[in-house]
Amino acid sequence: MKFRLLSKYFPTEKYLKPPHIGISFSDTNIKAISFDKTSKNPVLKNIILPLEKGSIVSGSIVNENEVVKKLSEIKESLSIPFVFFTIPDELAYVFSTSITVASENDMTEGVAFIMEENVPLSLIDTVFDFEPTKIVQTEGGYDVSVVVAASAKKEIEKFVEVFYKSGFEPVGCVNESQAIANALVPRKSVETLSIVHARGNRVGIYLVKNNLVRFSTLRNISGEDYKKQFLDEYEKFLEYCIKYDTGDERAIKSVLVCGDFEYAKGVVEVVAKSSNRVKDIKLSNVWTNVFEIDKNLPTVPYEESLSFAGPIGAVLSDII
Repeated sequence: MKFRLLSKYFPTEKYLKPPHIGISFSDTNIKAISFDKTSKNPVLKNIILPLEKGSIVSGSIVNENEVVKKLSEIKESLSIPFVFFTIPDELAYVFSTSITVASENDMTEGVAFIMEENVPLSLIDTVFDFEPTKIVQTEGGYDVSVVVAASAKKEIEKFVEVFYKSGFEPVGCVNESQAIANALVPRKSVETLSIVHARGNRVGIYLVKNNLVRFSTLRNISGEDYKKQFLDEYEKFLEYCIKYDTGDERAIKSVLVCGDFEYAKGVVEVVAKSSNRVKDIKLSNVWTNVFEIDKNLPTVPYEESLSFAGPIGAVLSDII
């Protein structure tokens, strides 16, 4: 979801939804892509720049100068000053909860009240956004089910700072899991599904309902038993979903996989062979909401495109 409450960081009142590029960060590289999301056959421009080891650690910026240097190269290459970026999964807390409020206008205060029960940060150090998924009127007010995305304020400020120093105008941000869902899941989908974002050192797994990421989990995995570690994490993910959200192991109809091609392909293979609970798992189409893949041949090779779901979803995200 978009972090509406971060609007004070972004001078969006000066601009009316300007074209923007999408950027995502990992501990090893920065990815960026630009295209006209209003065109049926947009021109794609993308770039991947490796980072010096230790520049970003567990999603957090450590070497500001190195990140600014790479972002400056991206700005020069793509020639668009506005950027919508993703908050790395390592820095985002995504969870579902319910609150009781006297009026719909009190929802922000209601979410803030229960924040520290779900996020290991003090409220003053946290920025958050939420999306109501169900509102039921009662005699005393409203019972509201919400999905919340939160992050440490200081971490967001680091990203905003490096963008300004590199000459960019940041216009918005979105948690990485939701950006990926924006790219992979058809608009207005009502399906319950999961997304697997596989990389060489970690895997993210997301539960998606009605286009909204309801829950996400992240695990650092590597080595020869990567597939085994993934299966272990996915089984835990399914058990959590059944217990706290879906109530039924058959509720998740399909699994979409993206990320580094080698690992994404391995995840599809091992789940297809080893899990009786997952019937439909496949490599994803990151252009689902950009253009019709059978009518337009993207200039980005398919294997490479799987790792661009985050930046693509950032471009597709709307500016509040």
